[in-house]
Amino acid sequence: RQLSYEQGALETVMFRDGFLSEAAASNVWVVKDGKVMGPPKDNLVLEGIRYGAIEEICRAAGIGFELRRLPKAEVLAADELLLSSATKEVLPITTLDGQPVGTGKPGPVYARLYAAYQQAKEATA
Repeated sequence: RQLSYEQGALETVMFRDGFLSEAAASNVWVVKDGKVMGPPKDNLVLEGIRYGAIEEICRAAGIGFELRRLPKAEVLAADELLLSSATKEVLPITTLDGQPVGTGKPGPVYARLYAAYQQAKEATA
């Protein structure tokens, strides 16, 4: 995490055995062809406080959702990457290892998911 911070990154995306695991303090979501994907819950992936909420919000907003093991090559080829946590809510990752993710800007699935997340938050307030 310190190395990432020293390179100007706010978070560290981690891989184990060549597959996406999580970030240092967040869950990581891969967007490809309009679908949000993340690693399944297991002993190597902490279920963040927003882990289940992301699935619920995606389904309610009509955004495809899938949990499965994601190889690093697929993560690097993502259209968008997202973080979720209690403190970050939902944030886009626009660069990974110094390379742009997708267009290098927050994407359309992030915009839809963020809006749906805010609506869900207001509904429970």
